[in-house]
Amino acid sequence: MKISKDPEAKAEILRRMKEADFQDRTGVHQSDLVFCINKAYLYKVEPVEPKESDILRWGRGVASQRYLTRSLYDEPTVEVDGIQVTPDALWTDGNPWECKDTDASSNKQITDSPHYLHQIMNQCKVLGKTTARISLLHNMGNWKWVYRPKDPMKIQALVDEYGEDWAAHPTLSVYKFEFMQEEIDENWKQMKARRDLYLKIHETGKLLLKPLALMSGSEWECGWCDYREKCEGA
Repeated sequence: MKISKDPEAKAEILRRMKEADFQDRTGVHQSDLVFCINKAYLYKVEPVEPKESDILRWGRGVASQRYLTRSLYDEPTVEVDGIQVTPDALWTDGNPWECKDTDASSNKQITDSPHYLHQIMNQCKVLGKTTARISLLHNMGNWKWVYRPKDPMKIQALVDEYGEDWAAHPTLSVYKFEFMQEEIDENWKQMKARRDLYLKIHETGKLLLKPLALMSGSEWECGWCDYREKCEGA
């Protein structure tokens, strides 16, 4: 028996995944607005080739979404006020269901990810709903198992805090949100303001200062951005 790595087959698999999940959108999508709008603009005019890890991470997210929803296709894109929104799926009651696949700790508070909240409020807006759900498949669980202590007392403390399954991974968290209409409308007002800023960049080619380009709570984006130096020099 002969076993060898097959780089050609690997390249073909990555090509197929990239072709399926990295197609450019036309128009203004909510994903252009809930994250850094400088980055959204630069990606359109100076696209960066995705890394292998990017392709695999996004592909994993799509795969888990389709597994959880038992759906072969995403929900149709809905456009309101020139902003396109694509719900991941609908729950059994017809309300939006956002599916996330993440390496973040399950101990992280849902409110620590404000972009999640903006996304599901955008979905509520275009679908005329006030209730939504978000499921998070935490691939790494609470991360405590990664740094597994050897001291029996420390292990017992983890058991006391998290239970016998403290090292379980992956884990699943599901949240239900019931918004007031005023919250949804205020969020949408912010989306429309960011839409105008985003379109202005396309008109002028001039990037925004960071406080305008980023949404509050999303400063972490800069640490992972391929355009960081270009943006900082704006």
